[in-house]
Amino acid sequence: MKKYKWIGMLLVATVLVSCGGLQPFAFDQLCPAEVTFPEQVRTVAVVNHTPSIPSPKKTLLTLGRLDGDGKVLAEGLAGGLADSRYFNQVIISDSVLAQEQSTGELLSQSAVDSLSQVLGADMIFSIDHIQLLTEKKEIYYPGFVPMTALSLKIRPVVRAYIPSRLMPVVTLNKVDSLLWDLSPSLSDYDVVNDASTHAAHTLVNQLVPHWKNVERIYFDGGNPDMRDAAVSLREGDWEEAGRIWKNLYDSVKKGKLKSRAAFNMALACEVQGQMQEAVSWIEKAQKSASPGSSEERAATFYSTILKEQAKDYQLLNLQMGRFSHKFN
Repeated sequence: MKKYKWIGMLLVATVLVSCGGLQPFAFDQLCPAEVTFPEQVRTVAVVNHTPSIPSPKKTLLTLGRLDGDGKVLAEGLAGGLADSRYFNQVIISDSVLAQEQSTGELLSQSAVDSLSQVLGADMIFSIDHIQLLTEKKEIYYPGFVPMTALSLKIRPVVRAYIPSRLMPVVTLNKVDSLLWDLSPSLSDYDVVNDASTHAAHTLVNQLVPHWKNVERIYFDGGNPDMRDAAVSLREGDWEEAGRIWKNLYDSVKKGKLKSRAAFNMALACEVQGQMQEAVSWIEKAQKSASPGSSEERAATFYSTILKEQAKDYQLLNLQMGRFSHKFN
């Protein structure tokens, strides 16, 4: 069984890399969560509030609606939150709640207060439902025979509660997708367990800051200094690479070399978490580039990314304030 995650392709970057002097580069970047919690939330509990489901069959593959496994999701979510070390303590409980409720039913305030007291938690994450939808899909690649795949949409419903509040403070129910090779061995058991595990990973990334591998491009060659800086980049010595690029930018009056040095300086600043400086350098790269050139197209493309990243870093600083860490 081969499983795929739908990923948006950076088509513009692919076109730009085909231009002379551009190289791809990837690195791990700390990204903010979609939800920001007060610093006072230190201990959290994950509870499985989903209705019981029959054991998924290993000899049957259902096309249509399925229910995910709340226990697998709760365990994966609690484990992921604990591994992130964002909260002081993560507690999991699969037995405190009776599993006789209707699908999607809210926890009562009395239940939240009781759970918080019994578990010693500042916040309760309730796994309320996980809905799966499967269908066959034909995947076409130019020059290849069409592939029959199983498309899966996953919609978990998780609510966050704090004591003394009647309604949940956060509800997460974003739809995600997976794609499998449609093989004879694929079954409901595989789909339910893998989907529930994947949903847990996705939810962790929504709830706490997380590392993500991001793709970028940089200019290489055309000048001995550019080649030396590229060597430093590949060795991870960003201070030396930045020093060379800055000296080159200052020594060149105009032209594509000046724009390329500024572009690479923007990348060096982003990798080192200096987002405002990165935005400033990419603006310099745009001003130095000739209209319609590959340097201008690359800088315009990267400028859009950096401006979004600058907003994310402001949010990340807020979320990481509990550790007194700054990322810009």
